[in-house]
Amino acid sequence: MSVLYLVRHGQASFGTDDYDRLSDLGKEQSRITGEHLGAQNVAPVRIVHGEMLRQRQTAEGIQTGLGSALEPQIDSGWNEYQAWELTGALTNPDPRAQKDSKVFQAELERGAARWASGEHDGDYTETFKEFTTRVNTALDDACAAMSSGESTIVVSSAGAIAWTAARLLGGGFDQWMAFNRVTVNTGITRIITGRSGTSLVSFNEHGHQVPEKVTYR
Repeated sequence: MSVLYLVRHGQASFGTDDYDRLSDLGKEQSRITGEHLGAQNVAPVRIVHGEMLRQRQTAEGIQTGLGSALEPQIDSGWNEYQAWELTGALTNPDPRAQKDSKVFQAELERGAARWASGEHDGDYTETFKEFTTRVNTALDDACAAMSSGESTIVVSSAGAIAWTAARLLGGGFDQWMAFNRVTVNTGITRIITGRSGTSLVSFNEHGHQVPEKVTYR
């Protein structure tokens, strides 16, 4: 049996001119996550992240916390979907979404439903089906790369992690959105894989972060 630790990136920079970078808190969250995994004697054979800066910075923070000399690997299959593209495709989008995270979440869910319907695929760089297919492939590749007894840490984002969890539970869009809505920064999702298949063991563990430093964006 092998274990995949799927970690959401740390707090990014919502409401600024560049969301795709960690805040100071996000960097701290990432280091703490690495320290937490190290205290549990997690010794990954590889650390993987998507192409996004916030994912890479989180992987680096985890690596520091772990005290690991591994060189992180990049797999674009773990990239997040383009959230602003989803909200931007809406008719009469709420301009408050640029700064208000609660408004943004509501707009994102409205945009995601439109995206997933498959009725407007020409409006998007990547269709919902293409997104889920590449995440499925990334998961399968990460699991296949491990030998028995090995572990891997993958840093991704809420949408990709939520889809992975929904897939492993046999769910669809509604399950994905429910998971997507509650995924915490640096939340840890544990997946085991072996002869009997691949299974979700836990989703979104975040007890390693003190309550006042738990964030969602």
